[in-house]
Amino acid sequence: MEKNYNCNCKSGCINSRCSCYKNQEPCDDKCGCVDCKNPLNGIDVEEYSTCALQNINIVKNLSREELDKEYELPCGCEKVKLKNLFKEYECKGCGTKYWYSFCWNVVAQDDCSWHCEICKECRDWREWHCENCNKCTYGVTLPCRHCGEEGPYGDLI
Repeated sequence: MEKNYNCNCKSGCINSRCSCYKNQEPCDDKCGCVDCKNPLNGIDVEEYSTCALQNINIVKNLSREELDKEYELPCGCEKVKLKNLFKEYECKGCGTKYWYSFCWNVVAQDDCSWHCEICKECRDWREWHCENCNKCTYGVTLPCRHCGEEGPYGDLI
């Protein structure tokens, strides 16, 4: 992974004021940060879903028992350990892709859900993020319920 951001934080890199943390990247030796505590340091961010990265403190505090807990996939084909659901996991039985939603505390089906990086919440596939009012709203063919902006597929109706 090529790093796109470098920070100069003086407050520990523990929140979204840090450009590295905000953009889901660890700090490195090119950063000018002081007393760095970026929770993404030391992990391969490519191995985590957006939901897992935005909930990295929860992920890092999971016990060995919690990491090894098996979850039945919604398709019913197999059970998978939580640690294998941090990134997209393809079911060996049916090929459907899943990941663990820390927002919902369930295994989420990839083509039925997504995680909004801006709102920092998991969403149903029928929701979309409105750039105009900066909120997620229901109905990809419907106008935004907050501001009336046309949905991404509004021209289909």
